[in-house]
Parts: sequence; structure tokens; C-alpha cells
Amino acid sequence: PQERLETVVDGHSSAKMPKNSAHYNCRVVYKTPRRPFEKERLDQELKLCGEHGLRCKREIWRMQYALAKIRKAARELLTLDPKDEKRLFEGPALLRRMVRYGLLSEDEKELDFVLQMTTRRLLERRLQYVVWKMGYAHTIHEARVLIKQRHIRVGKQMVNVPGFLVRTDSAKLIEYSLTSPKGQGRPGRVARKRAAQRAAKGGDEE
Repeated sequence: PQERLETVVDGHSSAKMPKNSAHYNCRVVYKTPRRPFEKERLDQELKLCGEHGLRCKREIWRMQYALAKIRKAARELLTLDPKDEKRLFEGPALLRRMVRYGLLSEDEKELDFVLQMTTRRLLERRLQYVVWKMGYAHTIHEARVLIKQRHIRVGKQMVNVPGFLVRTDSAKLIEYSLTSPKGQGRPGRVARKRAAQRAAKGGDEE
């Protein structure tokens, strides 16, 4: 337990708690299902985990929670009058954000289309899925390994988070990182070892 610090102000003592310099972000990023043993949902989640190379079902729940907040915002805006100031300001901003992340096309810039979005559409904008589709990896699981081992960058920034949501204008900036052996970096540990063995073998033959 933390010790209480007593300070005296005008003859009265007031208790203060010591400050903690470390900041903890405790916001909720996912919600567990209400019915944990529903067979149809379990089968669907298992299929999504396999198709998108997810580590666990929590990554699906994160996408579902993010989608629920987006759809909630769209529903609240649809209840307002079309000429309401809040709807006129926040509606186009929400749609621009969806188009920027490739979740909606230019022809679908309406709030009704936001309500039709699915979890699969969000999963297809993850960096892991985009890297696999662009041909940097042979399988979706290899794409996850490349990202976690810091081989992929988006623009000038190295990204090692498979769940990073890729914008449409950032997709063309995905490349191998500068320090990666697949890019411009020095050869990997095994490649250096084999090169040294070949050099030593060539020296012995001479």
C-alpha cells in the first residue's frame, strides 16, 4: 500500500497521495461474447482466425468492438435531422474516415452503408492481410512473421504490429524495412554463416 503524505495548511492537515509518474492506458479495446458457447459463432470465429492468420479470437473481438463503435456513431447521426449541425459536421467526417481506410468506396459515401459493414471488411485492412495480398509473403502466417520480425515498413516508419490498419494511400508505401535482409540490410545470421563457410572452404582448396 502507498503511504499517505500529510500536509498542513492553515492549521488543517490534508492527505495527499504520491504521484505515480507511470501512465497506464486502461481503456477497453474488446468485449467478450455474451453467449460463450454458441456453436455457429464459434465456427465462424475459427474460420476467420484461419483465413486471416490471427493469433487468438481476441483479435476478432477487437475488430468487432471497433466496428460496433463506428456503427453506433452512424446510428446516432441517422436519428438526427438531415440539416442538424452535428450531423452536417460529423457525418461527412465519419464517411471520409471510412473511405480513407478503404472500408467504403467513393460510391458508398452514405451513413446507410456504414451500417452494412462487416468484421471481415475490417480484417482485410489489417497490415498482415495487405502484406500477404501484395505478394511479400507466400502465406498469411508468413506475413505475420515478417511483420513481427521487423521486416516491413510503411513509408519511413517500421511497423511490427500485424493489426495495424492500412490506409488506401499508405498501401502503396509498404516495402521491406531498410535494416531487413530482404531489403537493403546486411545478410541474416544464417546467410553470413554460410558465406563464411564458403569462403573458408575456398581458401582451403587454394
